Amino acid sequence: MQKVPGDLWGACNTIEEIYQNNIRYFADSVAFDWSDDLPYLEPWIGTGVYANAYGCDYLWRDDNAPDVHYRYHHIEEVRDLPYPDYHQSPVMQMVLECIDVLKERTFGQLPICLTDTQSPFDTATLILDAAEFFTACYTHRDIVLDFMDKITNLIIEFSQVQAERIGDTLWTKPGHIMPASPSYRGISISDDNLAVSSPKINEIISLPSNQKIADAFNGVAIHSCGKWAHTMAKLKDMQNVIMVDCAVSREVDPTPNAPASVREAMKGSGIITKVRVGGDMPNVMRILDALFDPSLKLIVEINYSATDAERNYKLVRDKLSALYGV
Repeated sequence: MQKVPGDLWGACNTIEEIYQNNIRYFADSVAFDWSDDLPYLEPWIGTGVYANAYGCDYLWRDDNAPDVHYRYHHIEEVRDLPYPDYHQSPVMQMVLECIDVLKERTFGQLPICLTDTQSPFDTATLILDAAEFFTACYTHRDIVLDFMDKITNLIIEFSQVQAERIGDTLWTKPGHIMPASPSYRGISISDDNLAVSSPKINEIISLPSNQKIADAFNGVAIHSCGKWAHTMAKLKDMQNVIMVDCAVSREVDPTPNAPASVREAMKGSGIITKVRVGGDMPNVMRILDALFDPSLKLIVEINYSATDAERNYKLVRDKLSALYGV
């Protein structure tokens, strides 16, 4: 994979802006020969969609993506928090309106994925002060688990609403940042807190919620920034984890995973492992050597190059062919 530059993750203050961002990116992707993934449209409105349902305000920006401000400061404030109504969330309603516009203006001909789905673990720290939440994972676990379960149920409910709005023939799965197709399955979630929390807390607090989402959608694809190979191996004990996305180069993440650690965590799992390797080809070749195991299902994403796109694509293609003997 070699994604063309685009503005999908930038300013998204209006439906028109989101539509134009999508159409430009889709057209550029279709015209680009040196990638094996297929583009799709996405109603992307920042990372706080589910936090907004809990009353967290968006800070809109004219030239960048929006922020969301957490609403609660103390764990007791989220004890027995009422289950939110997605109809009352302005951002969630904007997502649905965006789906309608993307579908209508492309005459129902282009694939569409769900909005950026932050995991229950991530969303919890967008609603409640992160330091307070992580401390409560040890001191008030009963409140945390109830809170997580409500967020999980909301994600499942609103994702089903989005999927129905898109329609079976256009709904592209698993979606956000993953290789996806209407003929595939599952849902993509971003669970970046996996990189900053311990494997034990991840296993107790986050992964059960991800499993519930996987059960609801016949699969889950998990992205995290940062170094989280320490938790990847635990995904083998889950059902229906279909894909992961991770960084293995400092070109794309200041704290990447060691390629060998990803290999050891994921080999033999049957889980598709999408790795972001950067664009320094000599280093990419070393990374692929360190990653390789014949049982590892590997997808490689390289940085876009305006001058060397064809060369870099062919170098990686040929390297993978040599490693896998195909």
